[in-house]
Amino acid sequence: MNSIAIIEAVNTTSLPFHGQSIITAMAAGVAYVAMRPIVENIGIDWTGQSVKLRNQKDKFNCRDISMVAADGKVRKLLCLPLQKLNGWLFSINPAKVRDDIRDRLIRYQEECFTALHDYWTKGAAVRKPETTVDDRTPLRGIVNRIMGKYGLTYQAVYKLVHKEFGVNHIDELSPKQTAEAVEYLAGKVIEGEWMPKQELPAPIVKQFSDEELLQMTNVWLWAERARKMSKLIYPALTSIESRWAGNFYDLSHETVYPLEESRKVLARETAHIKGSGRQGERQEKMLGMIRKELH
Repeated sequence: MNSIAIIEAVNTTSLPFHGQSIITAMAAGVAYVAMRPIVENIGIDWTGQSVKLRNQKDKFNCRDISMVAADGKVRKLLCLPLQKLNGWLFSINPAKVRDDIRDRLIRYQEECFTALHDYWTKGAAVRKPETTVDDRTPLRGIVNRIMGKYGLTYQAVYKLVHKEFGVNHIDELSPKQTAEAVEYLAGKVIEGEWMPKQELPAPIVKQFSDEELLQMTNVWLWAERARKMSKLIYPALTSIESRWAGNFYDLSHETVYPLEESRKVLARETAHIKGSGRQGERQEKMLGMIRKELH
């Protein structure tokens, strides 16, 4: 059997997928998912599935990737491109999965048949929600009660449900899960078990001198410049199939959020600083750049 290439994951995270949390990783600009946790969670023998995936590596494009496993340790895990995960699920025999998820897998596969038919005959396929708007009326009702009692937003309350049931939207909940979500919110929120005591934020104490803040601003500007250059260089590295292409992709994309958050902090902390002396013009230019949002 041909060996499967081992590559290093640049970033790992956990995402909800069909009611369970899955480990994903970005490697060489491609999102991969660790397969063993998924296979074992739905009750299938991992040994047989790992052999199947490796024997069909050209079909599934699986890879061994060094990434952080569920136990927090770095391991080499057999991974599948995230975009092929639904296709793999479509190939699973429902008779081999756990009893409690068999019906859901069968419904999912029936939906795949319908989606393929609609794509080829109608030119488009639209996913139908697990429940109707009427089915979700009790859930909306208790969400409204929570909002009125605690002054929370829709997003804050629904985020609790998303996290508890491993979904991205409430229309992904099955009818049974929708009822369970109502019970969950009633038990954890209405009865007062969930709501923590809100504490006032601690006052902000100045910790850095103006000179130190200007130095950090200068470092931020170089980091942002490196991000932009990585974005420009990535296509050229891809065209020559450089093994560093993935690193430059991640550097240009994965750093946008932390750089933007740190920019906000620096903009806030340097709001009082005005350029002065011989370096005044340069300082004003630096501060002007730090006060503009990233695009």
